[in-house]
Amino acid sequence: MKPNLLLLIIALSIYTNLTAQINTEKFRQDSARIGFSGIANVEITAVSGNTDFQFISLGGRLNYNWGVSYTFLVADGGFGWDEGKRIFNQALLHLRHVQSFTELIQSEIFIQTDFNKKRLLNQRELIGGGIRLRVLSNEKLKLRLGTSYFYEHEIYSVPATSIHGSNKFASRVSTYLTLEYQIADYSNLVMINYFQPQIGNWEDYRIISDISFITSISSFVDLKVSFNLRYDSKPPETIKSTDTITKFGFGFKF
Repeated sequence: MKPNLLLLIIALSIYTNLTAQINTEKFRQDSARIGFSGIANVEITAVSGNTDFQFISLGGRLNYNWGVSYTFLVADGGFGWDEGKRIFNQALLHLRHVQSFTELIQSEIFIQTDFNKKRLLNQRELIGGGIRLRVLSNEKLKLRLGTSYFYEHEIYSVPATSIHGSNKFASRVSTYLTLEYQIADYSNLVMINYFQPQIGNWEDYRIISDISFITSISSFVDLKVSFNLRYDSKPPETIKSTDTITKFGFGFKF
């Protein structure tokens, strides 16, 4: 691919993200090998939006491939320093099972628990399932489209007088599009976008957008630069609707 065309794709992707939870799709990895595989991530993060500070993210994925299905567990957390004070403000645990029916169609079920104190989210649990389509897959390009239903329970640290409420239950639709392009033999561009409206209250929705550039330093180590945008149309009153995160880090594969 010509360099100018590649730059155009990157520019359009960033524009789409900017005009547009935690993103579990980015932890997914197709593998033909039966058995366990995984990756451990260490990332340095610069955050803007509801908070402005730097922190270190630790996490990764443990995957087991059964043959026609696979199961993976994602763990993600972060700690940092805010005005000299050490803080531990977010963590996530996500378990998902994916069953293949054909080369095109997969089903998936999942459960998750997480918290994010900077968004005043003390606790969140959800359970759901849906369909995932492997629309396109070749040596250079992969395109995935998924849609699912999930039911969530959230507990927020807000005053009793808050319009948003501290104890919330919601049913949501989650639709996502994943694009993975192989720029060179050891470099990939990955773009993922989620749209999650609440069923029956369609003005309450979330958009999650992620773009990552990943290059392999060796067969065991990846270097990754990523930009993430999260938009919540109905956050608590004191919380901004938009958060952005830029990350630089390493992934250790096994």
